[in-house]
Amino acid sequence: MRDTAAHLVDRVFPRVPVRQWVLSLPYALRYRLAYDAEMVSKVLGIFTKTVFAFLIRRASKFGAVQKGQCGAVTFIQRFGSALNLNLHPTHSAIDGVYAADDDGNSTKRRFGFR
Repeated sequence: MRDTAAHLVDRVFPRVPVRQWVLSLPYALRYRLAYDAEMVSKVLGIFTKTVFAFLIRRASKFGAVQKGQCGAVTFIQRFGSALNLNLHPTHSAIDGVYAADDDGNSTKRRFGFR
């Protein structure tokens, strides 16, 4: 996973900061998600929407008000460091939001947070 994340940062994402978000879940839910792919999709959808909403809300403080867009890749890890069952999504997201220019053109401006 570390090699794939490095590949994304070095060769896929634009040259901007990338932040990693990890969703830690209660043990009972981790075990249920390990066997329920539909529930994983729903939890992942909520996780992604929440992270993107936070980034867009934060970018609005920097002047991005029109159709902010985010970018991310999510990895689903199914084990912990002790090789125990520990399902947890890891989200590599561009640390900022892309928004249309003042005329609404498709040209994007990045609103970063660092």
